[in-house]
Amino acid sequence: MKNKVLLSIELPPPMHGMTYVNQIIYQNLKDDDRYLFHLINRKDSLSDNEKFKFSKVFKNFILVFDFWKSFFKTRPSVVYLLLSGTKFGIIRDFLMYLPVVLMRKKMISHLHGFTHYKTYKNSLLYRVFFNIMTQNSKFIVLCDRQKETTKKLMNKESYVLNNCLNSDEIFTKNLNEDSLKLCYISNISYGKGTLDLVKAVKNKKNISLVVAGSFLDNKEEFLSIIQENQNIKFVGFADEDKKHELLKNSDIFCLPSKLEEGSPISIIEALRYGLPILATNKGCIAQMIQGAGYVLDDNYSEDDIIKGIEYIRKDYVILSQNAITYYEKYYSKKVFIENLNKLLGENVDV
Repeated sequence: MKNKVLLSIELPPPMHGMTYVNQIIYQNLKDDDRYLFHLINRKDSLSDNEKFKFSKVFKNFILVFDFWKSFFKTRPSVVYLLLSGTKFGIIRDFLMYLPVVLMRKKMISHLHGFTHYKTYKNSLLYRVFFNIMTQNSKFIVLCDRQKETTKKLMNKESYVLNNCLNSDEIFTKNLNEDSLKLCYISNISYGKGTLDLVKAVKNKKNISLVVAGSFLDNKEEFLSIIQENQNIKFVGFADEDKKHELLKNSDIFCLPSKLEEGSPISIIEALRYGLPILATNKGCIAQMIQGAGYVLDDNYSEDDIIKGIEYIRKDYVILSQNAITYYEKYYSKKVFIENLNKLLGENVDV
């Protein structure tokens, strides 16, 4: 019997970076005889900060037994999976993948983001379950910085697989010298740096900003600022069509986040449009935009944001060219699927 890889993944909804990439994996590999899929739905997962709910616990046990059924039916040689970064989640994952551990099957654990490391460092329970589960696993991470963190904190070797988009079309950029058009497309909150951005550019001549997204907090303060400033516009949630128009008609993409980020899909989208990036050194971002933007310090000020904008304005042409080059070289769907097939293909019979 030929070796098979069982990919245990979550698809949208909800749509976020991990499920977006999972959908690309599923669409491109589902017809390949080497791969099998077990689709899971974690929308009812317990978080570490919420109260115990029996209904959610019951639904998580259903997830566990559904995977067991798929595993024993398909009997794969390798299981590709995505481990949770929470304490409740790792206990569920331990139960879910217990047959894989007990039967000493090979595992490929894809770590999407940096949440795992904070929990691993601060929780003995998490470390114990994580280490037991991953004794026979190799790891996939999003960038070199995450690879270094995985080695330093967990003493695990890993392979870098950059995220991608579900399209390889690129768009060239021509800068309007008269004014700079900035865009921000993400959730709107203090942690995402949205307020810092609008405060920095308010009333600035020759700079306009369009903000798209859903509010997580600070809605009243944000709206009061943009109502007083004609150079800032809020357009609400951006679907794919609106996002395309915003990126096509903008000059710089901004993500001054103060949160732990992984490899944001929004930045990859901006690179595809040739937009230089103004963002913070969170997660993989500094590596993603090196030579294609400006990296803000963690404790940046409003003046630092303006300094970054002016830096981009000065070297716009080369930064924009680098953005497209980086996208084609590292973040296209073609490159992603080729590299994923190589990582999975080491464990399957062709």
